[in-house]
Amino acid sequence: MRGAVKRAFLSLSRAFGLFHLSRWLTRGQLRILCYHGFALDDETRFLPPLFVDPLHFRERLALLARGGFPVLALDEALARLDRGDLPDGATVITIDDGFYGVHAAAAPALEEHGFTATIYVTTYYAVKQTPIFRLIVQYMFWRSPCTTLSAPSCPWAPAAPVDLTDSRARVRALWNVVEYGETQCDEVGRQALGRELGEHLGVDYAAARERRLFSIMTLEEIRDLAARGFDIQLHTHRHRLPQESEEAMRREVEENRALLEPLVGRTLHHLCYPSGQWAPHQWPWLEALEVRSATTCTPGLNRPDTSRLALTRFLDGANVSTIEFEAELCGYLELMRPLRAWVWRLLRLEMAQSPPLGTAAHVEG
Repeated sequence: MRGAVKRAFLSLSRAFGLFHLSRWLTRGQLRILCYHGFALDDETRFLPPLFVDPLHFRERLALLARGGFPVLALDEALARLDRGDLPDGATVITIDDGFYGVHAAAAPALEEHGFTATIYVTTYYAVKQTPIFRLIVQYMFWRSPCTTLSAPSCPWAPAAPVDLTDSRARVRALWNVVEYGETQCDEVGRQALGRELGEHLGVDYAAARERRLFSIMTLEEIRDLAARGFDIQLHTHRHRLPQESEEAMRREVEENRALLEPLVGRTLHHLCYPSGQWAPHQWPWLEALEVRSATTCTPGLNRPDTSRLALTRFLDGANVSTIEFEAELCGYLELMRPLRAWVWRLLRLEMAQSPPLGTAAHVEG
């Protein structure tokens, strides 16, 4: 119901010309779109915010073309943001992680429209060429037709059977498997665990692996995209950017760089924070590594005074309606955010000042 009301409100706003006005008011600001995986099978139903259907992506690209939103390379967009000469509606498309679906589905769609994209690639699984362990474990628990998990002889499973119809018990069992695999196994052991788990859950692990549903592109596929004009950039080696240690953070970036730069033939200066996690104290560390920009998962448009190490983006996905996407592109939602925050502050203040129900102030007679 809440989503339907929001869509109706946005449709009414568009009908009254507020989208057009918002686009004019935000004409000097940079839009950055964020995508992750592109579904090869049923991944969109499994994790709709993370995976989009290729048809959904093509519709978004068509909307950008129809609406006259110029799609720029990240370097050009940031340079023009600095100079103050961004074209109206300037947009950068970014894709995180580097799933195989980027090469198989997203790149051809972008090329059909003559669009480029910045692809932030994490490299551990690009080298290993095995499915991302925690993702495929979650997928198998989601996909399983079984109502019970019983594997008392396996060190990753509890001694007692797990009722998979109990959502809390299922989630506990899932993360116990992930924790065991990530802390007690090497990569070979994790793959063996995945096969064993698939047998107990009635899910074909080998088929998911062969179809590369949760695999990162190979180094050769990354090289191919770079040769086709796509902007390959940094996303750390193990999809983490430690906040507690400059040395650990530096190692993640340098390992990532050492693998990607020979593939693209140039120095890489742009980074995406893994899982959108960052802290301002990391900025001097990144500057020492000659990182010129870093993208977050915070929604919003980017102004000339936006820190280049805290660029905001709009995360598009299967859970985002077309009217919401348009509202974000036109800057309408950006202009509404301060108003919404102001309303919520007023409501919280009113609630804080009102006496609780049932006190003398509310007793009549």
